[in-house]
Amino acid sequence: MIPGSDPHDAAGNSSGTPLLLGLRCVRCGARGEPREDTEGCPDCRAEGVPAAMLAEHDLTGTDGAQLARRWAARREGMWSYRELLPVARERAVTLREGGTPLVPLAAGAHEGSHRMLLKDERRNPTGSFKDRFYSAAVSRAAQHGYGTVALASSGNAGVSAAAYAALAGLDCVVVTAPGIPDVWRGLIELHGGRVLRAADVDQRWELLRDRAAVEGWAVLTNTSTIPVASHWAGIEGYKTMAYEIVEELGDSPEAVVVPVSRGDGFAGLWLGFRELHTLGIVRRTPRMIAAERYPSLSTASRLDLELPPEQSVDPDSFASSIGNPQGTVMSLRVLRESGGTAVACSEAELRAATDRLAAAGVAAELSSAAPLVAADRLWRDGEFSPEDRVVSLITSHASHQPATLP
Repeated sequence: MIPGSDPHDAAGNSSGTPLLLGLRCVRCGARGEPREDTEGCPDCRAEGVPAAMLAEHDLTGTDGAQLARRWAARREGMWSYRELLPVARERAVTLREGGTPLVPLAAGAHEGSHRMLLKDERRNPTGSFKDRFYSAAVSRAAQHGYGTVALASSGNAGVSAAAYAALAGLDCVVVTAPGIPDVWRGLIELHGGRVLRAADVDQRWELLRDRAAVEGWAVLTNTSTIPVASHWAGIEGYKTMAYEIVEELGDSPEAVVVPVSRGDGFAGLWLGFRELHTLGIVRRTPRMIAAERYPSLSTASRLDLELPPEQSVDPDSFASSIGNPQGTVMSLRVLRESGGTAVACSEAELRAATDRLAAAGVAAELSSAAPLVAADRLWRDGEFSPEDRVVSLITSHASHQPATLP
C-alpha cells in the first residue's frame, strides 16, 4: 500500500499498523513504488551519482511500546519483527535466522576501557549475516512468482542465496569471479545453486544484468559498476539486527561498528535504529562506524564528496567480503546522518585483530575483524569514552576462509 501522504502526516495512516509507503532515494528523497531492480534512483543516476532507493514505512499512529512488547514475546528469530518486514509471516522463507546474541569481548582483546559487545552473526544457519538478507529477499521473489533468483557473489552471499532458494523451491544462479574459493563454490553447489564464472570481477555486473533480462530472473544484488545497493527487500532483513541489539540492551548503544563494502548491512542497521527512534522505543540513535578495507568512504568524508571514489586494491588481500574498491552513496549518507566515520584497515591490522579475536574464543573471517581495528583506532583518537557501549558486528565464521587459517 502506498498512500500519497507524507509518512509523518497523521492523516496518512489511521490504522496504527506500519505500512510500506514505497521506496525513497537516500540522496534526493524522490519516492516511488517498490521495484524489483537494483539500479537505484533514475534521477540521481542521470546526474552521475547513482544512489539507492530503500523502503520507507508509515509509522504514524503505531504504538511503539506495544509493538516492542509483541516482539519480545516472540521467539521466531528475525521474523519476530514481521510488522516491519517486506513479506507476510506466512509467506516467509525462513530457517530461523536471526536471534543472535551480543557477546562481551574480553577487555584484553581490545584497546580501551569501554564495553565492547560482539553481535555474533556467525550463528545464523549458513554461518553469516547474509541469511537475514536472503530470507527476506528470497521470500519476496517467491511471493512475486519468480522461478529463479540470481546474484553476483564469490562468497557468503552466494551460499546463503542458494540455501534459501533451495528451501523455497527456486533455482539459484550465482555469477562469480574466476577465482571463487572452493569452499564457497562447493557450498553453493551443495544447495543446488548454479555457478556462472565471469571473465573478471567487473564483468559480473554485465553478465548478471544481461542474462537476467533474457531469462526473467529475480536479481537480488547490485548490478552497477559504480556500486549502488542490493535489493531493498533484503536490506529490510538487516534492520532486524538493530531491533535485536536494542531489545537486549534496552536502548541504543553509543556506537555500532560494521565491516562495510557496498554497505547493505550498514544501511539496514541504520534504517532499523531510525525506525526505533521514530517509534519512541529508543531515546537516540547510535553513531555508525564503517570499517572498510580501502579508504573510499574515508576519502569522501574528508573531502566532502558526493560520490565515494574508487580506490586501488590489493589483489592478494583475503578481506574479500569488504574488498569492493568503491563505497556507496548509501553508506556515505549513513555516516553523515548518524555523525559517524569510516576507518580503513590494512591487511596486517586485520590479521592481528583476527588473532586477538581467536585468542578470546571468537573465530572470525578476516573481514569480520575490521570492526575491532576501527574501534581500537577510534579509542586511541579519543572518540570513545569508558562509559560507551560499542557493538561490533561479526559477520562470518573463520571456517568460511580456510586459506587464512594456520
